[in-house]
Amino acid sequence: MAKAYLKINVVPGKEKIIRGALTETKGVKEAYITTGDQDIIALVEANNFTDLLKLVVSKLRVIEGITKTDTNFILE
Repeated sequence: MAKAYLKINVVPGKEKIIRGALTETKGVKEAYITTGDQDIIALVEANNFTDLLKLVVSKLRVIEGITKTDTNFILE
């Protein structure tokens, strides 16, 4: 199983809406509104790193209101 933390920046005021969209997406295990450099941190997983990258690029980054993502793959 491949996992990553996805740090997400969003349009101001859209945090709860985007968190809801994330948690409804298969592969997103957790999503939290945070303080700091990002607005939301999500734990995502897939069968392998190729599928994980496809999830991030084709399903998550395209959610309206997301302005930036930073993917940190979990290695151990």
